This record gives sequence, structure tokens and C-alpha cells, in this order.
Amino acid sequence: MDLKTKIALVAGCTVVVAFAVVFLLNSSNFSTGQVIANNGATDSFVNCLNDKGVLLYGFENSLQVKAQLDLFGNISRNLNVIDCRSTPEKCIGVIIYPSWNIEGRIISSGLSLGILSDLSGCKL
Repeated sequence: MDLKTKIALVAGCTVVVAFAVVFLLNSSNFSTGQVIANNGATDSFVNCLNDKGVLLYGFENSLQVKAQLDLFGNISRNLNVIDCRSTPEKCIGVIIYPSWNIEGRIISSGLSLGILSDLSGCKL
């Protein structure tokens, strides 16, 4: 296999894995993927994410971004979300939606609440 074929294969597998993660987040019954009730702990979790400057990159009408926001239930409107269609200058370098910016590191994938908690240091 030549180098171009190997690179194309790796890139294709990466995209498939990213979509699989988003799909699993949307359909999973695991405790870290379930929508959590709107209570003080949830508000505190979102407030902590916002205080730490965690950003969600996406755009309106994206099914993958909607699936990510659905994990937060009604308080998803309190998250720091960058709409990359209306403000593309804030999304330079972001090519997969949803993507998260956690401590300056771009993570190009949907994430479960548990993984967001682990990566951000915010307690659920």
C-alpha cells in the first residue's frame, strides 16, 4: 500500500469513528450519555464549564450538534456555543462539528457528559 492510500485510509477511519461516537452519544443508555435532570448539580456543571472557558463549536440545524446539546437538556441554552456559520472567524481550524475547546485544546468529536467532566475537571 502506498503512502497516499494509507493516509486516505486513516483519514476515512477517523471520520467514521467520529460519526460513530456522535451516534452512540445520541442513542446510548450509558449513565454518562443520558440526559441529566435539570437541577443544581447540572446548573453547577454548566457554570463550571463556562467559568473554565469551555466552548462548543457547531452550527444551527446540525444533527450531530443537536445530539450533543440534547445531553444537557433544557440548560443547553446556558452553554458557551460558537455558531460557526454566523461567526466563522471564531472557528478557524475547526473542521468537524461538534468540536469542543477545553483548556485551549480542540477536541473534534461529540463527548459524553462523563468525558466532559473528566477533561474539564468539572463535577457532574
